[in-house]
Amino acid sequence: MKITLESKYEGMGFVEALIAIMVVGASSVVLMQIATKTLQDMIQNETIDTMTQYAVEGATMAQNVAMQEKLTGEDVFPNPLGDTNNCYVIDKDSDDQYLIRKNAQELVTYTYDPIVRGQYKTEALVPEDADNLYFRIFCIESYDITSNYVIVKVVVGQSTVNQTIVEGESITKGYSVKDYTYFTVVNL
Repeated sequence: MKITLESKYEGMGFVEALIAIMVVGASSVVLMQIATKTLQDMIQNETIDTMTQYAVEGATMAQNVAMQEKLTGEDVFPNPLGDTNNCYVIDKDSDDQYLIRKNAQELVTYTYDPIVRGQYKTEALVPEDADNLYFRIFCIESYDITSNYVIVKVVVGQSTVNQTIVEGESITKGYSVKDYTYFTVVNL
């Protein structure tokens, strides 16, 4: 059997087709990685946007509670003297008025700890969030007695991210964004 120039050319076409398939396959893998990264960034941006919205709403709620105390004379806003390590949850009552969560006659307080968030992560869920994915607390950072202003830190975080300890290291399961912290000044 004699090999002709035509048969060699046909063999080269087959090899070229295989190389083209490999190049297309490799480029499609790269494009899929880019698409995955873009989707992850989009989800992260949406999460941060939602957390920002809830934090700003929380700052407005804290100001509304302070305004309610000023207008009615009721003792509904925490006394900032000595309470700079305490954090609170704002709820709505049946009349859609904002109020700080109470237990009997005392305000329910939490200690903000970004590492161990167990208690307020489940008890301070954002009521506007139907899926219960986020919590919101506000903490009194500092105060000025003479000018009646309080610096408030509103913290919004994810309540559904699970931390697992593997070989002594904490690993996050699920999609996680750091707690969002928003500072505001509340006029007392």
